[in-house]
Amino acid sequence: MGLTISYTLSTRRKLSETILLQFVERTAEFARKIGCEQVFGPQMGGPAHWKLWKLPDGSTTGEQISALEGWSVSVLPGEGCENADFGLCRYPGVKGWKLTSWCKTQYAARHGIEHFLACHRRVISLLDLWREFGVNLDVCDEGEYWETRSLDHLRKRVGTYDRLVAAVAGTMKDSAEGEPGFTAEIFDDARFEHLEAEGRQEFGDHFEQMKRAFPPLK
Repeated sequence: MGLTISYTLSTRRKLSETILLQFVERTAEFARKIGCEQVFGPQMGGPAHWKLWKLPDGSTTGEQISALEGWSVSVLPGEGCENADFGLCRYPGVKGWKLTSWCKTQYAARHGIEHFLACHRRVISLLDLWREFGVNLDVCDEGEYWETRSLDHLRKRVGTYDRLVAAVAGTMKDSAEGEPGFTAEIFDDARFEHLEAEGRQEFGDHFEQMKRAFPPLK
């Protein structure tokens, strides 16, 4: 749970392994240039592809499929973020080259809003690089920076997510009182109590509506 950039890189172009490796090497070089904390690769293959299908009851299930070939690089934009993968691979039953990945950037804000903004923008800059390579991109940026390129809007979005996540985590912790093992990454944020209070005030009505709509099982 937290503000995330999710994306899929894909192309039906005929790419040689040599050209693809050059793309990935340029990505690794650019990631270091813009200040990413760690760069792993280039490496053969990439993250697994999820094959999904519907069950008779309407629910969705799936299985992970490993890459047959390709190249990728894994990048850590900065402290508090998840790793993001970039590259292209071939998977059984999938036409063309493809790679799907995501990067949760929200918890970079624990180290200051400017640190968060820099980390989030690094991921977007790397996606821009792949667009320059002529690769198709399907991007879902919960910070909406991909679409707006507005730092002010991104600041507001992460603030909303911080308050919402803190309020949800605090509510769940209260409900699980007495049950060991409940943890959430937001608890490690020095701002947690402040964010939780603001979040409960801002989203409290929504929580009450959810409680009425989904009463606890007896």
